[in-house]
Amino acid sequence: MTQDLLTEAERRQWASLGYLHLRKALNDDDVIRTREALAAVEHDFTSGDHNAWADVFDAGNDRDLSITNGLKWCPELDMLVDHPNVFGRIVGLLGPYLQLLGSEIFFRYPSAEPLVAFHTDQGPSLRNGAVGPSVQLKAQFFLTDVATDNSGNFAVVPGSHLQTFPGKIDYRDVDRPVQIRAHAGDVVVFPLALGHGVAPNDTETTRVSVVLRFGQLFCRPVDYWTTPDPAILARQTPRRRRLLGDFGARTRPGDVYGVIPDQLDLIYGEEWADSTQATHDFAEASRALDAYQVF
Repeated sequence: MTQDLLTEAERRQWASLGYLHLRKALNDDDVIRTREALAAVEHDFTSGDHNAWADVFDAGNDRDLSITNGLKWCPELDMLVDHPNVFGRIVGLLGPYLQLLGSEIFFRYPSAEPLVAFHTDQGPSLRNGAVGPSVQLKAQFFLTDVATDNSGNFAVVPGSHLQTFPGKIDYRDVDRPVQIRAHAGDVVVFPLALGHGVAPNDTETTRVSVVLRFGQLFCRPVDYWTTPDPAILARQTPRRRRLLGDFGARTRPGDVYGVIPDQLDLIYGEEWADSTQATHDFAEASRALDAYQVF
């Protein structure tokens, strides 16, 4: 597709501001199909007793519905995992030795109060052990418009990924937060170190979005302990199976730290095999294999 997975402008923005805004990454058909599927999920979760409330979390208020393990509840999300207009950027930021760690579904209902205080998604383990923003990141897919302020916007503190963010901060105590104005089909990619929150929703429309969490192979998933339910894996393409932790029959847990023979072929595929980064990674893998065979 392209010789570069990220433009120089995107790399500069990622380094300085701490996020990328990919406009019109999803086409109208993708948006409509996914939003209709999520409407059914919302109805299922809000229509009385549900058999999996363990997958529901919220921000400590009654103004949203937040669901983890999104792929389990909505198969239509599968196509987002390696969407051609987004996944190349993810690989450009994290490299090819990555996996999908989690999937979340968000319904942000109308509310005059800010929906989520400012925070990071790191926690003490990543905060103390990670160096830079390249260990984990998230991609938020917007399925409804948030084109004006106070529409339940995803709000950020640009550049905060370069600092030690001081825990959770009340939304109104953050100096000049930036509310991202997005349209349905837009995607915002950000590292877990970026301070972010959710603005009030003064509209009559529920904001609907999906967040996918990607990380290096050595990171622990958050939707499951090892791999997803067999039914989820069974419907995936080979690349998506790999991103969900399926390394095939002849593998061991420690392989996430070693050479996985088909990793680059699966991740880069035909779409990104000619990119500058893929060319470099294939050459490095070949040299590493040659060195290994010497011993």
